[in-house]
Amino acid sequence: MTGSPPEAEAPEALPARLARAALLVFVFLLPFMQPPVGVLGLPAVAADAAWLLLVPLWGLALVTGAARLRWHKGLWLVALYFAALAAATAASDQPVRSAVKLATQVYLLSLPLIVLGLVRSERDMRAVFAAWLAASGIVALVALAAVAAFYLAAGHPLLAWASNDYGTLAPGPYPRLRLTFQFAAMLCNYLTVSLMVLLVARRLGWIGRTLFLLLLGGILFAAAFSLTPGLGGIFLAGGVWLWLALEGRRPAAARLALAAGVGAAALFVVAMAVTPILHPTAPFLIRVPATDLTLAPAVRLMTWMDAARNVTADPLLGRGLGVDVVDVDFLTPSGDLAHLSDAHNTFLNIAVQCGVFGLAAMVALLLWVGRRLRPFRLSADAAGVLRIGLGLAFLDAFAYQGLGGSFEDARHLWLLFGLILAADRLGDAQKERAAPAGTAPPEQVDRA
Repeated sequence: MTGSPPEAEAPEALPARLARAALLVFVFLLPFMQPPVGVLGLPAVAADAAWLLLVPLWGLALVTGAARLRWHKGLWLVALYFAALAAATAASDQPVRSAVKLATQVYLLSLPLIVLGLVRSERDMRAVFAAWLAASGIVALVALAAVAAFYLAAGHPLLAWASNDYGTLAPGPYPRLRLTFQFAAMLCNYLTVSLMVLLVARRLGWIGRTLFLLLLGGILFAAAFSLTPGLGGIFLAGGVWLWLALEGRRPAAARLALAAGVGAAALFVVAMAVTPILHPTAPFLIRVPATDLTLAPAVRLMTWMDAARNVTADPLLGRGLGVDVVDVDFLTPSGDLAHLSDAHNTFLNIAVQCGVFGLAAMVALLLWVGRRLRPFRLSADAAGVLRIGLGLAFLDAFAYQGLGGSFEDARHLWLLFGLILAADRLGDAQKERAAPAGTAPPEQVDRA
């Protein structure tokens, strides 16, 4: 950036306004993933149709000069990750399948670039937050309706549409919901980010107290009925945020919140790995010393073990993008025999399909996001709050919840990464305006 006025202050042409409106539609449609439509063997959802509208409108804005292509050094990490995916595709034993999967990655990895180009001011960021929270509110309303149907109107079509199977849980007099998503884990992952978006919006005064409390209750209610290990991410996000918000005024309460959040998150990780249900598909049993307790490997531990073995078969470039990662059979508590081909772990999925090259690229991206959190405290300016809130949301949803789920292809997470880059640019512009005339902040040189 230069010493010129911020881009957001200039009059905006119609193509740019249309492109930004299409982006908001895309953001709003992200959680509405049912029913998916099969395209080349992959499930397509409503947001994908919005992306097909967004791209040409963004292209029109670029061609007419109403918008310009913006770059951020964080995009080099996206490019490195894509290079790893492309290399895995070239080395794949199933080239057609891998090539189709690679095409979907072009879509996903375009999102940070598009968001960076269209979210250019605090007003733009607020609009994206509003679209995200409006969609989250609808998801919460669907959760209320589904729970009511479970207890008051068994057999209602809404319940069949919104329910997830019990998976590794014992069936009982409680609902397990996926709501507008294809499976419960993605619901919990999306709502973890929604929680952080809501907390940031409230911290910045972008949302009133009453609406904040309604959305907070709705998001937590809907997430609770996902009944997935990803709920540890909800506790972790809440605990870390409360620690940051309270550390200057109530340090004891801040430390308690942090300990509770981290402790709960750790317990959910243990729950991912072992189960007291001694299923016959368990390859071994675990006897807890000094107790009469015997545990079995949970299905995630079984897939992790199989994936770890498969990494060693093609350690450099992997088996190929989009191929099956594991081959595991599991007898559920409901008595159904499930065959699993996914590692239920983002890092192992990448490692098996793309080798250590792909895994290193993804870890580098996550480390870069973590580095952007410094200094790790909530500041008074909007850019600082966005930097912390969005960065925490990404690390929680991608890295922590990625331990027990596969979120490398989550549309909302790649859009979130774009928001992180856009927030970084907003911080640069804020520092530039505050700097004396004719000078630039040191960080500006680093990030250009």
